[in-house]
Amino acid sequence: MDDRPADQTALDEERPQSPADALAIIRSQQAKVNAQLAPATALFFLFWGVAWIVIGILAYLRATEVLGGATAGITIAVVLLAACGASAWVGIRAGRGVAGDSARQGMLYGLSWPIIMTLVGVFIGAAASSLGLTDAQMTVLVPAIFALVVGSLYSAAGAIWGHVPNYVLGLWIVAVGVISVFAGSPANTLVFGIGAGGGMLVVGVLEMAGRTRP
Repeated sequence: MDDRPADQTALDEERPQSPADALAIIRSQQAKVNAQLAPATALFFLFWGVAWIVIGILAYLRATEVLGGATAGITIAVVLLAACGASAWVGIRAGRGVAGDSARQGMLYGLSWPIIMTLVGVFIGAAASSLGLTDAQMTVLVPAIFALVVGSLYSAAGAIWGHVPNYVLGLWIVAVGVISVFAGSPANTLVFGIGAGGGMLVVGVLEMAGRTRP
């Protein structure tokens, strides 16, 4: 007859019997987390891929005076707010039930985005003022600078979490930013929007395909 408490018996039954069993449990838990986060990652790429393409086209139409500045500006703001809201919604849903180091890493990485982007914006404003950059120069440099920063963040995330598509996408966005400078204004907005946004769409589609593959 087993005199151990029921709780202790349950714990003994769940405890790994060997290192191989422990490794199997770890891999199973990791697979559950990956399965929970993968759809969110795919949707994030799809949302922002579409947003970047639309913004690039709108910026080009504004620069070529096909669209009025106010109309293009308002539309771009709406697209950005929609993408941010959709990303926040997906991120919150994906983060439910995830705790520990993964949750802390995700939180810190997520917080780095608004902080870094704000500082980059301040840097660009200060540089434009102190260096006396013209509007034409700013039109070419600003998208390229943001591409370098965004691409670096994506590549860093891919390296940290071992996500190769994220890593490659980051390098691609950096390359697109460099190419956009050579394209000059206003073509740089199309190069940046379609190039970076198209890359995000490709990664998003690949992520979705990987989720549906048996």
